[in-house]
Amino acid sequence: MDFVRHKGLVVNKEFLHLLEKAGLDSFDALMDYSGGEMVDDRPIRTVVRLELDDGGIKRRFYLKRHYTPLKGKIKGLLSLGGTEDARNEWHKIVMLKEHGYQTMEPVAYGERAGLFETRALTLTEELYGTVRVEDYIPRLSRQGGSEGLEVKRRIIKKLALIARKFHQEGFNHQDFYLGHFLINPSSEEIFLIDLQRVQKRSRPVRRWVLKDLAQFVFSAINTEGFHGTDLVRFGHTYLGRKKFTAEDRRFIRQILKKAEWIARHTAKILARKKGKSGQGRAICL
Repeated sequence: MDFVRHKGLVVNKEFLHLLEKAGLDSFDALMDYSGGEMVDDRPIRTVVRLELDDGGIKRRFYLKRHYTPLKGKIKGLLSLGGTEDARNEWHKIVMLKEHGYQTMEPVAYGERAGLFETRALTLTEELYGTVRVEDYIPRLSRQGGSEGLEVKRRIIKKLALIARKFHQEGFNHQDFYLGHFLINPSSEEIFLIDLQRVQKRSRPVRRWVLKDLAQFVFSAINTEGFHGTDLVRFGHTYLGRKKFTAEDRRFIRQILKKAEWIARHTAKILARKKGKSGQGRAICL
């Protein structure tokens, strides 16, 4: 990949002409862009899906804009989990691609720090023809038959190999749920997305690896068609052994304990949201 600095942006050279043609080749133009489809709208971050014409071919992109107040910046710097921002996501997208991972295609990045707020953005191209693994495995399960089962097992093996390589190389994701893996059903290529919290160290750190795997287990057991035997297969491939050792079993128990904590914590959050929603309806009546 070849990047150039251009009007307050770092731009993937392959896409510069397309952005220039659309008048979106500057930091201000992208931050002020009002078109497209709003996918996520929060006070500190928005995500817009937009479409650009490339010689008669429609190409789709995701524009993620961050608005980080000074307080949030300081909190991120002090957090053990690291910063969750456009700069970190951009750097990790590029780094993961350089390490041979399938992930989002980086198009442009920009950041402008003010006295009380930092504004930043990332622009990535859509991963065409992909679906979330958490949606695809249930589809295979409903399909039935030996073919669907074999495809599912191949996917689980690939997920385990990705996770093993990812952790062995010192990466941890912090949102390692099945929903953050996309698959192209035709090629069975798997893509890892939502990288704004990814960390990189010189070697694996057990607590962060454990957290990633617990998140994976939590999402897997809540996915239709992902069974306990599938998790065992995942574990064998991830650990590179056909039989678990005593140390493996201790590690697995820690993962399951953490996954149970995530389940309880998630249930509390959902109950709280439901309660607030219920209160809101009562007041309206």
